[in-house]
Amino acid sequence: MLLHLFHQYKKYTPLLNEKRFSYLCLSESLSTLGNMAQGIALAAYIFTLSQSIFIFGLFLIIRFAPQFLLFSIAGSIVDKYSRRFTLTIINILLALLTCVMAFDSHSTTTILIITLLIGIIELPYHPALSSSIPSLVNKDQLGLANGLMGILTSIARVIGSAIAAFGLLNDTVTGLLIFNAITFFIAGIITWTKLPTANLDNDSSLEEGSQESTSSKESGLITSIKYIKNHMVLKNLIFGSFLIWGCLSITDVLLVPLLNSTIQDGEKYYGVYRFIAALGMLIGNYLTVPWREKYLSLKITKYGYVLPLVILSLSSIGIALSPFILGPILYLFLWIAMFLPSNLLNVELQTTPNNIRGKVISIADALDGILFIMLTGLLPYLSYFISVEKLLIAASIPFVVISLILTYTFIRSIYINKKNKSLEVT
Repeated sequence: MLLHLFHQYKKYTPLLNEKRFSYLCLSESLSTLGNMAQGIALAAYIFTLSQSIFIFGLFLIIRFAPQFLLFSIAGSIVDKYSRRFTLTIINILLALLTCVMAFDSHSTTTILIITLLIGIIELPYHPALSSSIPSLVNKDQLGLANGLMGILTSIARVIGSAIAAFGLLNDTVTGLLIFNAITFFIAGIITWTKLPTANLDNDSSLEEGSQESTSSKESGLITSIKYIKNHMVLKNLIFGSFLIWGCLSITDVLLVPLLNSTIQDGEKYYGVYRFIAALGMLIGNYLTVPWREKYLSLKITKYGYVLPLVILSLSSIGIALSPFILGPILYLFLWIAMFLPSNLLNVELQTTPNNIRGKVISIADALDGILFIMLTGLLPYLSYFISVEKLLIAASIPFVVISLILTYTFIRSIYINKKNKSLEVT
């Protein structure tokens, strides 16, 4: 096991020697650490303040709705302006808004308004971050680069969730917000001083391949949509991510009220669950590189999300049946599965043409948010008519059915491919 870990570390050594990429990883890890602590604390805190699943659902919608509604603007910003400038400004603005929230943290209205503003401001963040990686590493290193950044940010999530769990159990939410503001500010300084100004890919072959797909003049939203439509693997992986995020939303919106309905003040254990989630993210990100390599070697990349979807949907039902016994273990499996196929999609997105990359990533992010927003808005309302446990089970069943259908399609395609190969040999 130790030899395997050492071998994995050796694979990442060349990337760690790329100073600009290392600094980007540091910046993102700091930002993620604070953001994780704040997100967990606010989710449980808003429920404690309001004691309303409707307000809690509204909080989640406000966090993610801008991603779906304003995705075209986010993509245009990322492709038009310096990604270094974009990441820096976003981090600084998030630091300032978090400070404002910290000074009025006992007002539900203030938290909701600032959460909405944060959701709008950070829209271009993920597309800009992901689009920046090809400017720092070569095309053949993208899979490893995403894996390494995923591992480092997952470690940051583990630390951030532990801090959040401590803060929730000791009622120090204001301190968590101030801590998060500091991490945003430091991350902004790092991106400003270490990232390249120009939006150019590090690997010239990536840029040449991009030019074959689309000219520099064709950079609009329609061009980006056509690009996705014409690339089968990318289209399938985006669809898979759409389903996975939709399935995740069920547990995400119902977990706090589920814990609260199971034992008194159960929402305070949400921080512990998020710590488990962070561990799952870490394991999932560690496995995402070999997961991608395995599916690439078998030439079945487009099916990389099927097994994770099965695990997510079945785990959601198990959590509903046993929140405090089987729940923590299943929640760990759920988050491992969530991140297993992420590298498959990330590399496909990062190898899109540079002049539309931000828009393509923004479209993928927006599609991830459709089911998430719909279910986040609908489930709290339905909880007034059905118990949270039954609602979580009922909402998970369609995803179980879809995942089983996709599994059948996946197995059938493998069988057909093997049969065709055997016929070719004979």
